[in-house]
Amino acid sequence: MKHITVCDYGQFIGVTSERLTIKEDGVLVAEYPLGRIKTVTITKKGVSLSSNVIVQCAMRGIKLFILDPFSHTQACVSGGQLHAVSKVREQQFKFLGSDEAKKLAQSLVIGKLKNQRVILNYFAKYQKKHNQSHVCQLSASKLKTHIAKVQQLKIEKYDDWREVLLGYEGSGAAMYWKTLYEANLFPDSFSGRTGRGATDPINSALNYGYHILSTYVWHCLINSGLEIYQGVLHTQRAGKPSLVLDIMEVYRAWVVDRNVIKMADKLQKSGELTPKIKKQLIASIHKTFATHYPYQGKKLKLETILQRQIYRLSGAFYGEKKYKPYIFRW
Repeated sequence: MKHITVCDYGQFIGVTSERLTIKEDGVLVAEYPLGRIKTVTITKKGVSLSSNVIVQCAMRGIKLFILDPFSHTQACVSGGQLHAVSKVREQQFKFLGSDEAKKLAQSLVIGKLKNQRVILNYFAKYQKKHNQSHVCQLSASKLKTHIAKVQQLKIEKYDDWREVLLGYEGSGAAMYWKTLYEANLFPDSFSGRTGRGATDPINSALNYGYHILSTYVWHCLINSGLEIYQGVLHTQRAGKPSLVLDIMEVYRAWVVDRNVIKMADKLQKSGELTPKIKKQLIASIHKTFATHYPYQGKKLKLETILQRQIYRLSGAFYGEKKYKPYIFRW
């Protein structure tokens, strides 16, 4: 099953004989069997599509994502073939008012920090220069101590538990980004993490990658019937898919950061996130989700792991299962 990303201005998406077609200046550049597609994501202005595409995607349960110029999801067309059950969402809302929700939010922060530490250890192992490897190892050790502090929190006793957790998440993230810079994994143009409106190539690539990641998470949450706008860690705000952001936290480092680090030299030389590099980044993220990783005694595609993890999250809302964030190993 494929996730299709269309990112070139002027392209046209259509349907011909049970196949999704992409044309540029009337010339066919790609085609995919509709039965083999999970999502279609449009990341560029100026891409057009026929109404048949929308109808066929809706009928087949193919999610159609349209991102704005800042790579935020502007629209998601998912059709009527949804898995949403009112009871599932009732349990979700009920759970989010409990102490267990605070513990779940705590586990999400721990999962994010652990996977950031995985990235530091990963590049410490593969760095050619000893001093750069040492910087990563030293920071990984400090981050381990930081994670232990979060694990020791009796978070259910805090009234301002969300602020407490975000404070620990923020200080851990600051350590992580600083290390990536000091270990020369990011170029001098990277002065720190910047979200919306970033102009440097590294932050632009990170932001772009995170929004490709978000479509995978969004897709899996819709499949599970959960309410994407009701999060645990991230607060509610009109139009903010809080639960998507919650789940993304655990996967950002391995799925996006790691791939952007590998492309850092290209980004530095180009001085910007070029269309060519965008395509390479998209391909690397799709490849990561198609790669098999260890999961409960088996080797499964990351996309399958993500879906199973979200089904476990749904089970946690019912009190039937315990949700543990997925920690990467290589």
